[in-house]
Amino acid sequence: MHGDEQSKRKIRSEHSNSRLGCITCKQCNGYLQIIDKRTREWRDSEASGLANDQKKTALQSRRGLTVARSVAAVPIPLGTAYQADLTWGERWHLDFYRKRTAVRCSQYFQNSFWDGLVLQICEQHPAVRHAAIAISAHHYQLERAQLSRDENRESLLALHHSTQAITCLRESLARELLSRDKSSRTHKQVVLITCIILTTLALFQGDLSASRYHLVSGYKLFKEWDVHKDEGSTGLALRQLFAQIHVHWSICNYPELFAEDPELFHDKHWVSPNTTVAPPKIVTPPSSGIEQMHRVEQFVVVVTGLILEASPCGYNIKSASSIGRGAAVALSKLRLWRSRLMSSLIEADSLAPDDCDALKLIALWGGIIDIKLAVASSHKPNEMVYDDYLDRFQRIIKLAHAVAGSGSNDVPLSLFVYRASVLPALLWSGAKCRDWLVRRDICSLLDEWTGKDYWVSATTLSLKRLVDMESKGIKQGNIIPEAARADFIDVKIRPEESKVELRYHRPRYMLHLENDCVRWESESIYY
Repeated sequence: MHGDEQSKRKIRSEHSNSRLGCITCKQCNGYLQIIDKRTREWRDSEASGLANDQKKTALQSRRGLTVARSVAAVPIPLGTAYQADLTWGERWHLDFYRKRTAVRCSQYFQNSFWDGLVLQICEQHPAVRHAAIAISAHHYQLERAQLSRDENRESLLALHHSTQAITCLRESLARELLSRDKSSRTHKQVVLITCIILTTLALFQGDLSASRYHLVSGYKLFKEWDVHKDEGSTGLALRQLFAQIHVHWSICNYPELFAEDPELFHDKHWVSPNTTVAPPKIVTPPSSGIEQMHRVEQFVVVVTGLILEASPCGYNIKSASSIGRGAAVALSKLRLWRSRLMSSLIEADSLAPDDCDALKLIALWGGIIDIKLAVASSHKPNEMVYDDYLDRFQRIIKLAHAVAGSGSNDVPLSLFVYRASVLPALLWSGAKCRDWLVRRDICSLLDEWTGKDYWVSATTLSLKRLVDMESKGIKQGNIIPEAARADFIDVKIRPEESKVELRYHRPRYMLHLENDCVRWESESIYY
C-alpha cells in the first residue's frame, strides 16, 4: 500500500511541470481524491443503472410506449473496433454526441470541428473519445424534458469521462517522457482537441474558472503547435475554435452585457438619436453558460434587425430618419462588448485582435448603426446625406471582406454565419451607399455566395436590380441625384415561383403626391 501511494505521488510530480495544455490544469490535481471517490460510486451505480435502462427500453418496446424525441434512444452499431471496449452506455452517449451534440455545438462554434475532426480523431485516441462522451452526457442531461433520478448519474458520467480524458493524456505523456522523445505534433493535436472539448463543457456547465484554466493552457500549447502556421483544414479549424471560445468565455464572464430588456430594443415611438442612451445596469440571475449563449443569440438577432429588417420571405430598408432609441442602446452595448472582449484577450495573453473574427463583426455592426444614427440626427436627413460617410462605408466593406474570407476552400465560412452577420450589412450598404466602386465591390462579394442558398441568391438579385434602376441614364462615376434614389425598399421572395418582387419609392414623389399607393413602383424578377 505504501508503495502504491508513493508511485501515485511520483507520477503526479512528474507531470506537474509539463506545459502540455490541459494536462497542467491545476484543478485536476485538486479534484483527484474527490474524483476517485465519485468514480467508484459511479461504477457501482452504472452497473445497476444501465441494467435498469436496458430492461426499461425492452419493456417500452414491448408495450409500444413512445419516448420523447429529444431523448429517444438511438441505435448503436458496433461498426468500428474502437467501440468494442466501451460499455453500452458509453457507446450510446458517443452516438448521441455524433447525432445531436455535434449538431448543437456547431450552432455556436466552427462546424467542421465537431462533426468532422473530433469524430475522426476519437477513433484512435481515447482521450478525445472520453471528452466527447463527457460533453454528450452533459448535453443529454440538458435536453431531458423533466428532471429525474438519473440526472445525478449523468453528472457523474460527465465528471468521470472528463477525468478519464485527462488521465489518458497523462498516460500518453508519460510514455513519451520515458522514450525521451519530444512531444510529437500528433500528440499535441490530440491534447488541443481534448482541451477544446473540455473548455466547451466547462462553459456549458457555467464553470468559468475551469474553462479559463483549460483555455489559457491550451492556447499556450496551440502557439507551440502552430509555429509553422499550418494552413490545412486541421490548423484552420483549431485556430477558429480557439478564437470563438475566447469570445464565448468573455460573453459568459460579463452576463450583464446581454441582459434582456425588450422595452429598450422595441420602442414603438421614434425619437431623436442626438442624445446618447447608455445601457442600463441590470442585475442578472446566475445562469449556465449555454443560457448565456442563448442571450447572445437573441442580442445578435436584435442587432441584425436594426441593420436590416429581414424575414424568410424577404427584407425591407426604410428611410434615413427611421431609427429608434434601441439603436443607440445596441451601439453602446456593442462598444462595451468590444472593450470587454479586448480586455479578456489581453488578460489571457491569447489571440491578437486581428485574429478574432468577433471583433470584426462587432466593428461591422457598430459601423452601420453609427452611420444610421449620424444620418438620422443630421439637420435634414435624406438620401444625399449618406454620401458624406463614404470612408465609413469603405471601412464596412473591408470588414465584410475580412469576415467573409476568414474560411478557406477546406473549411469555408458557415452559410448560417454569412446570412446572419455579413449579408444584412452588405445589402443595407449596397442600398444606401451610391459610390460606384463600393457598390461594385459589394456585388462582387455577393456573387461569391450566389447559388449556395435561395435567400442569398434572391436578395443579391434584388440589390443588383435596385442599383441598375438608380443608375439608369447616369454616366458611371457621376453622382446619382436624389430624385433617382429609392428611400424605401421592400423585397418579397417567392421561392415556389423562383421570383423576387421588388417594391420601392423615391423622394421626388413626396413633393406632389399624397396617395402612398401611387408613390410605390414595383418589379418582378425571376431567378
